[in-house]
Amino acid sequence: MLLLALCLGTTFLFGQEGTVRARAEVAYLPPYRIGDVIRYKLTVVAPEQVRVYLPNPPRLTPFEVLGGGKTQRHRGELPGIAIISAEWDIAVYRLGRVTIPSVVVPCEWEGRRTFVRTNPILIEVVPITSPKDTQPRPPKPPLPYPLNFVALAVLTAITLTVMALLWLVGWGAVQIAKSALASLQKVTSKPPLPPHLLALQTIDRAEQLYRQGETERAFVLLSFGVRRYLRDRFQVPALQTPTWALMTHLQAHLSDELAYIVRQTLDRSDLIKFARYVPTDNEASQLFNDARRLIRSTEPPPTSTPPHSGTNG
Repeated sequence: MLLLALCLGTTFLFGQEGTVRARAEVAYLPPYRIGDVIRYKLTVVAPEQVRVYLPNPPRLTPFEVLGGGKTQRHRGELPGIAIISAEWDIAVYRLGRVTIPSVVVPCEWEGRRTFVRTNPILIEVVPITSPKDTQPRPPKPPLPYPLNFVALAVLTAITLTVMALLWLVGWGAVQIAKSALASLQKVTSKPPLPPHLLALQTIDRAEQLYRQGETERAFVLLSFGVRRYLRDRFQVPALQTPTWALMTHLQAHLSDELAYIVRQTLDRSDLIKFARYVPTDNEASQLFNDARRLIRSTEPPPTSTPPHSGTNG
């Protein structure tokens, strides 16, 4: 059964010509499990002479906007009334009662500008796995320990002595290591790997972890490797920016096909990290291969270094 949450937003008057109304509604299959896609629809009913500016994408934190946003406009049943609407796919990766915030929609009529606000919507987010698997184990009671002041004093003295010896040994080892490292750096200095080679090594390591059964660690590393490469290659804030906002920064750098690979790789990795989604071997291999294809398609062309000309003394 399809659950449809519908609520009317705030109403603002525009003289005697009519009113502007905004509402938000969502559609999803209950119960809503973490990471599932919700269809979010924003509708504004206004007189035809009113100009409505729907935000695209809307700010729905903590929900992430995955796609959509095409605006549609058609006439209403009453004369002189227009209906403007747009839909987005959204998702959230947080458990419990989560609220989709209201959205402010700017409107303009006869040189006057005002705003209408949609209604907030409350969503109950449940985990993918059974609640029995997430119940913490009851804590064990502490073991009784007899208090003996003499034994405590002896134990404290021994502990301090051992800590002092360890500190001296550690300090000496650090000094020796620093001296050896400084000598090694004087002999040879290995240049850092370029971003595309570093990203390919990270992807190979992530795939190796997946083959060893460490699925969550593998896709955490895959997501980090792709984001670090995008940051270093295109100078965009990829490490601290959510996926939907990152795609805006990458529009000028990537084709539609490569942009789809970036979104698919990051969204799937987030689903595996936060929603405990277990991919099939074919899905995992496809994600690793797509990430390599992204790196090889966007790596900078090799630069030829002119030969050094020697001078005779």
